[in-house]
Amino acid sequence: MGKHSWFEGVWDIKYVRKDGEILWREEKRNALADVGELAVLESFFRGNATYTPTQFYVRLCNDALVSTDTLSSILNEPSGNGYSGQLLERSSVGFPLMALSEGDYRTTSKEITFTASGGDIGPVNTVFLATTNDTAGILISYLNLSLSRTVLDGDSMIAQYRIKLK
Repeated sequence: MGKHSWFEGVWDIKYVRKDGEILWREEKRNALADVGELAVLESFFRGNATYTPTQFYVRLCNDALVSTDTLSSILNEPSGNGYSGQLLERSSVGFPLMALSEGDYRTTSKEITFTASGGDIGPVNTVFLATTNDTAGILISYLNLSLSRTVLDGDSMIAQYRIKLK
């Protein structure tokens, strides 16, 4: 996912069994969606409130996303069994760490946990960052996982997002 040399977004995704054992972990660079690019430019350089998020949501789906996707084109988001898009506050609560990393600033989000309850969540193969928990917002970025995954009842998928501008 090297389309943007100035933007490095990395997802750290873990699957944790209910007993706390980490079964797998995937740490991989994500893609910035075209509408995410537009949101950054419109919000930061033009002060366009339409593109300025008040909050973010981390969401899952079973759809191989591409940079031209929007929230309304995303298919197969799970429902039920404890799944819902998780709030990632646009503040130091949602992104508590800000530090230099190899000479460039990087922010790191809190951990977002999806726990299956009353049944399984999935299969899912993508984690994505959006400005809303519905189709009305903006798709900022996404990571297509290397394999399709199902979160079994009682187990969790934990996501953390690091963003660096270079």
